[in-house]
Amino acid sequence: AAARLAGGWDPFVLDVRLPQEADICSLPFADALCPHRQLQARPAEFAKDIPRDRDVLVHCKSGYRSNLACHTLRDLGYTRLFDLKGGILAWATNVDPRMPRY
Repeated sequence: AAARLAGGWDPFVLDVRLPQEADICSLPFADALCPHRQLQARPAEFAKDIPRDRDVLVHCKSGYRSNLACHTLRDLGYTRLFDLKGGILAWATNVDPRMPRY
């Protein structure tokens, strides 16, 4: 994802972690924070602000919740979904080592 972003890819970036996790560290280009639990509980309500006409890059801490969120969004008809493999932990390790880890 980092190489594609550096090349000009401009997806809608959805963070599905909890707000207290986002307070520790966040991708500076994230467009929205929607905790996975809320998306799972009321998918239509929380997905209404996620664009269908753009790629959507979903991330969490390590990849588990973002994978589940991608399945939820796919069930709602989203087709342009990308899961940030390894989550923000992998980003901190491979892209931005200055980013706090938790």
